[in-house]
Amino acid sequence: MKFLRKLLFYPLLLVAGITLVRGYLSSNSELELHPWHEPSKYKEPDYKNYRTIEEYLQAEKIFLDGTYKEVSTEDEVLYNRYASGSISNPYSSNENLNVSYQMVPEKIKGGVLLLHGLTDSPYVTRDLARIFYEQGYYVLGMRYKYHGTHPGEMAKLDWKDFIDTAKFGAKIVQEKIKDIPDGKFFMAGYSTGAAVSLYYASSEVKKDPALPVPDKLFWFSPAMGVDPLAKIAFLDVWLSKIPYFKKFAWLDIYPEYDSGKYNSFHKNAATQVDNMITKAKKAAENAEVPSVYAYTSLEDATVDESKLFQILGEIGNENGELVIFDANRKFSQFFKKKIKNLEFAEVLKKSKLKSNILVLTNFENQMSDQVTIFQSKNGKGSILETETPLAWDSFTFSLAHLSIPISPENPLYGRGTILGEINAKGEKDILPMDTQSFIRLRYNQFFSFLKENMIRNIEN
Repeated sequence: MKFLRKLLFYPLLLVAGITLVRGYLSSNSELELHPWHEPSKYKEPDYKNYRTIEEYLQAEKIFLDGTYKEVSTEDEVLYNRYASGSISNPYSSNENLNVSYQMVPEKIKGGVLLLHGLTDSPYVTRDLARIFYEQGYYVLGMRYKYHGTHPGEMAKLDWKDFIDTAKFGAKIVQEKIKDIPDGKFFMAGYSTGAAVSLYYASSEVKKDPALPVPDKLFWFSPAMGVDPLAKIAFLDVWLSKIPYFKKFAWLDIYPEYDSGKYNSFHKNAATQVDNMITKAKKAAENAEVPSVYAYTSLEDATVDESKLFQILGEIGNENGELVIFDANRKFSQFFKKKIKNLEFAEVLKKSKLKSNILVLTNFENQMSDQVTIFQSKNGKGSILETETPLAWDSFTFSLAHLSIPISPENPLYGRGTILGEINAKGEKDILPMDTQSFIRLRYNQFFSFLKENMIRNIEN
């Protein structure tokens, strides 16, 4: 027993020592905490107090206005979402970009609940929402608790908050379409929203028969796996309770220049999204999951994209579809080995996925930006013909986690916008933050293809 105690003691001592050193380095970094890195004094509206979406939206507006004023500043700076005169101010278009929203067509044929990602706001789903709306679907884009205010709120987040939002939103959609003959109910999730929809469809509908069962799930940059270190991020959060180590609660402390998304990242958020994904995958093991239509970039720095293949293989998904946007092979000489040497034909042939798979790629002609669509089902492949030619922009080497659901016409993130076309240049050590975030593509160059494909899958 003494030997076993020693065997356990020394690794724990090593972990504690490493954590303290990391905490010390974090506490002495140049990055500064601001008032918006603190939790808000305001309480989120409680869903159980609202019978209609109109009642909730009114309460949400009052709440969001209050939390914004709580940390707003009169500083004359151009890139700060909490500065009144900034171009990043979410109220610059008179309506807060972070609010939940609904779209109501004249003739409703069904309903869709859209769920955004971690640290995002409902704004990120609006381009997708218009696709469903134009097809005659009532659309509800819900905001999770502690999102769309300020990043300090992430310290309060619990994985169950995602589910509470999904249940409330699903009930609202159900009420809107209850009198529609054969009205379909879809759930569409971006990033974390995909895991939330999977858990809802696999678990919550079993617990509560009053909840509507989704007919189809649509996933965009789905989060089915994150960095394994997220499982122990709570240790850093615990240490950060000591005032000296306050900064250690944060993975990133960045300027808040994005009016629709937090740039700073609290480590509790990593823990909670990992919990959400773990619960969702566990629930799906013994559940009948609706058909899934998923859209992902081959390379995704935010989530572990390989876990998406795993979960789609496990849940069957015979009638669904997976669309993969490959990297631009014209730049393959600059890629990491795992991307550079990837052989799609072999990977898809060995795949356990039963659904249809589409890959947008220029793998066969790496001297050109022209893209072809490779289709695979049950290991058999073919090339699909398209009416409109597809091509990469000349100097784009891949899509990104952020870009999949965003149209090039998006007024905040699209082509030609400030955030969509960030091209800052200067000396490499002048900025105290990760400059890689500046090169991430904010919009989907193939959004027109995504739209056509979604419409086909909506009506299929």
